[in-house]
Amino acid sequence: MIIKLAAVIEPNAARYKAISEALKKAGLKVSAAREPEQLGREQLVVLGGSLKSPTRVAREVRRRAPQAVLFAGQAKGFKAPWADAVLPLPVSPNDLKVRLAEREKHAEAAVGIAPRAGDGILDPTTNFYTFAHFKEVLFVEVKRARRYGFPLALAIVAFDPIEGGVTPELQQQLMSGLSFSIRRSLRDTDYPVQHSPDRVLLLMPHTDLAGSLIVARRICERVARATLQAGERVVHPTLSVGVAAGEPGREYGFSDLVRQAQDGMAAAMGRGGNRVEFVTSTDSAELPSVEVPTIPSVLPRP
Repeated sequence: MIIKLAAVIEPNAARYKAISEALKKAGLKVSAAREPEQLGREQLVVLGGSLKSPTRVAREVRRRAPQAVLFAGQAKGFKAPWADAVLPLPVSPNDLKVRLAEREKHAEAAVGIAPRAGDGILDPTTNFYTFAHFKEVLFVEVKRARRYGFPLALAIVAFDPIEGGVTPELQQQLMSGLSFSIRRSLRDTDYPVQHSPDRVLLLMPHTDLAGSLIVARRICERVARATLQAGERVVHPTLSVGVAAGEPGREYGFSDLVRQAQDGMAAAMGRGGNRVEFVTSTDSAELPSVEVPTIPSVLPRP
């Protein structure tokens, strides 16, 4: 389903206008429907954060427009089990374009329609966004965090060196497993991006340093529990993760966060791996690391 027509259900006039303008900048047409009873051919319905009973309204939207994608517009919280996804407020048109493109791509795959060659939105192994496609949104998210004063964290994840080297088949197994571990650990509003063939970048809006360390540790622990069979070899992979965070009121850019996260990742590898490292935002001096304890495999070993 190609999404072209949207409706916004938001009682607050100023918020309705802001969401509607962002949808239009993303290339969508906004209908005049302001209540579920007025819905017609809309393919997307956004429920604003001012609704007093969003669950009830969502049920009515499902009844009136069962084929429409339902987004919950939220400035905080990021939990809406009654919606298909959360749309962070204020809306970033570039972010929305990518979210809609991803949903359309998944819908095509569900009905057996092969994606067009050269689309390049998702990495075929991990199903993460490709960096070439998504970098504009990453830059915009950093600017948005600075402008509206909310925290933002970034992590770079890499596998530690594996004895005996990594074959193409093992590399695919590793990245597929990492994809599963990352998606189990992130929120709908976080962005996993294939930064390079063996590096994954995680952008976490509305997340401070403490929160990002919890996420990074959770991913490390999940990977450390895994066992892979590569021919006659039994592989127990571990991760090194570098974390950086942008704080409200501090001047920083996307490149600053990436550099700090890369420094942290290098420090984690230098200390033996299977750990999370971060550095200060001012002079990149190392702060205490977060080591991931060795965890017994939960999968049967040969």
